[in-house]
Amino acid sequence: MRSINYIIAIGFVFISCEILEPVYDNTLDLDNNSPPAILFTPEVSSTTLGGSAAITLNVLEVENIAGMRARIQYDNARLAVSTISAGSFFSASDPPVFVYDDNGSGTLDIYSFYMGSDKIKSGTGDIALIVFNTKLPGDGNIDITSESELLDENGQLIPIQSFGSGVIIAQ
Repeated sequence: MRSINYIIAIGFVFISCEILEPVYDNTLDLDNNSPPAILFTPEVSSTTLGGSAAITLNVLEVENIAGMRARIQYDNARLAVSTISAGSFFSASDPPVFVYDDNGSGTLDIYSFYMGSDKIKSGTGDIALIVFNTKLPGDGNIDITSESELLDENGQLIPIQSFGSGVIIAQ
């Protein structure tokens, strides 16, 4: 008789518990952005004052691109670009053309062009890794501007639907 009471009690516990849906907050989810897109991961990063934060520049579901330019605006009062390196999206037997220009006043341009034999690339992947150093406490904003471009093999523009933004928090 006691075991029946335990089973009934356990049954009430399961019935009365609310089943929670997991929350997914992935920048590269299609629920959050419309492709093709240029985005940051992570969107929010925390570090110490004077510390560094590594941010990945990604493309999301691009089709038949041969090159790209990402123009990034950042809060140069709070942030400084430390290092920039090429990602793996345009990797092939020949390394991609990868060039960047940081004017130090809050604008960073990254250019990357595919050098594979098929001349174009499709999919989702990382274009660059950018490391920012913090200079002041608080939130330093980073934004991919609408001046960014995706290009096909003939140099024609491919419209970008979503432009990423992010925050680096120095505590």
